[in-house]
Amino acid sequence: MKGFVLGLFRTAIFLGFIFLITGCSNGKLVAGGPTPTPSPGNAFVYTANAGGNSISAFANDGTGALTPVPGSPFSVPGQPFGTAAAAPNNKFLYVTQFQNNQVSGFIISPTTGVLTPLTCPSVATTDVQPLKIVVNPTSTLLYTANQIGSVSGFAINATTGCLTAISTTPTDTVARGITIDQSGQFLYVVTGGGGIDAFSIGANGALTRLAIGGFDSGTTTMLAVKAVPTFELLMATDGGSTNDLRTFNINTSTGTLTPIVATTPGSSPANPSAIAFNTPLNATTPLFYIANTAANNFTVNSVDATGAIGNASVTVPDSTGPIDLSVDPSGKFLYVANNGSNTVSVFNANITAGNFTTALLSTAPTGGGPESIVVVGHP
Repeated sequence: MKGFVLGLFRTAIFLGFIFLITGCSNGKLVAGGPTPTPSPGNAFVYTANAGGNSISAFANDGTGALTPVPGSPFSVPGQPFGTAAAAPNNKFLYVTQFQNNQVSGFIISPTTGVLTPLTCPSVATTDVQPLKIVVNPTSTLLYTANQIGSVSGFAINATTGCLTAISTTPTDTVARGITIDQSGQFLYVVTGGGGIDAFSIGANGALTRLAIGGFDSGTTTMLAVKAVPTFELLMATDGGSTNDLRTFNINTSTGTLTPIVATTPGSSPANPSAIAFNTPLNATTPLFYIANTAANNFTVNSVDATGAIGNASVTVPDSTGPIDLSVDPSGKFLYVANNGSNTVSVFNANITAGNFTTALLSTAPTGGGPESIVVVGHP
C-alpha cells in the first residue's frame, strides 16, 4: 500500500492471516463455448485507485490493448475503493470514498468514456468506511458494504443518476464483499465475523435480515462473495490459513443459503479476495476467476447450476497484488486490477489448461493502489 492510512486499513482487514501458496488439483477444465469477437472499442474499463485518489479510465480496441480515455485519471478524494456501473445502459459510474463515507457518481460519455461528475442536490452519505459497492440487476438500487459493520442503501434516479438514501442496516462486524442474486430479491455480505449475512430486499429497497438465511464459516477470514448472474448460485472465499472456496444454493423463495461444495483448506492460493464469472462466454457452465492477492496470481475453473466445480483449477501468474477482476460484456477479455504494481492486466478470458501461459495480452498503468475494477459496454 502506498499510503500509511491505507496500509493500516489493509493490515486491519487481513490481520493474522497466514498465506500459504499451494498447488491445485489435476483434472480437466471445462472451458465453455467459442470465444465471441467484440467490435473495436466495445467497452470502457475503470479502476478505483485508493492510493492515488483517482479513477483510471481506458477504452479497449478489440484486441485487448487499452488506451487511456481523455482526462484520465479522474480525481476523486477520500480513497476511492469500490466501483460499480448502473446497467443495463451503463450510463452512470459510482465509486465509494473510504475516508469520506460517501458515494461519488459520474456520467459515462457513450463515445469517449470520459467521466463527468453528477450534479445532485445532496451528497450520498454512507456509514463509516464504505468498501465494496453493488447495483441491483434493474439498476434501481445501490448498496455499499461498510467496514464498520453495515450496509447503506440508495435509490438510483434513472434520469439523473443521483442517489437518494433509503436506510443503513447493521451487519456482523467488518462488512467486506457484497452481492445481489440474479433475481434481485436477496443481498449477501461476507464479514470479518466469518459469516455470510443474508437480507431480503423490499419493494422500496429496504433490507430485512434473514435470521435463517446466512452462513457461518467458523473462521474470521471470509473475503469475497459473488452471485452467478444467470442462475441462483452463490460463491464465496475464505482466506487466512484456510484459503478455500465454497458454493451455495440460493433458495428462490426464502433467500436461504444451502452449502454445496467446500474445497479442501489450503486448496486455493493465498488471499482469494475477489470473484468474477464469465456468463457471456457460457451462461450455463461459466468460467469463474478468483484473484489471489498475496499469491500474485488468479485461478480459473468452471461451475454449474448444481454448485459443482470443475475437476481442476488453472493457476495463472499475474503482476503484484491482483485485487479485483472483471470480464468485458462480450466475454472475450478478463481485466485484473493489480494493487501492488499499479497496473491493469488484460487476458484472453477463455483460459484453459492448454493456453494459460499465453493468455496475457497486455498491461496498462493505473493510478496508485487500485482496489477495484469495472468493465462496461457503451451506454
